Amino acid sequence: AICQPAQYVIEGTVIKVDDGDTVIMQVVGSGKKTIRLASIDSPEAAHTQQERGRVGQPYSAKSTAYLTSLVLQKTVQGNCFEQDKYGRDVCNLSIGNTWINAEMVRSGFAWANMSARGRYLRDQRLLQIEAAAHQAHAGLWADDAPVAPWVWRDSCWKQHQCSTSPK
Repeated sequence: AICQPAQYVIEGTVIKVDDGDTVIMQVVGSGKKTIRLASIDSPEAAHTQQERGRVGQPYSAKSTAYLTSLVLQKTVQGNCFEQDKYGRDVCNLSIGNTWINAEMVRSGFAWANMSARGRYLRDQRLLQIEAAAHQAHAGLWADDAPVAPWVWRDSCWKQHQCSTSPK
């Protein structure tokens, strides 16, 4: 599939990084917006103690820290496609010529999002970027058996079968 063109563009300063694929942006002339990075999925963070059984995934803290190092307190451009069911703008983020979504995959701190049989993958190039990160044992690919977040959400959060390397 060809990368879908953005439907709208937003620009602002990232004021908080929630996890490896979600940030809060102070948008120029608009207020705060939650941005979900399009086409990628990062290791799941525990997020909150109120959600019983929502155990954090290995590499979630490192993924969040890496995204923080890339975007926190920096001006970013979001080329956005839609709002998701949680009201987050789903966007490709960039700073100059750096495509942040791809950088997360290249570094080994996010997967190309193949959940729902690839429904959320808007840019096929991320599959090759992920393959190169895997081959280089970058980030989470240094682990013997990294578990994709969509598998983790099902096996750990829904079926309560959590471990540091669930199969």
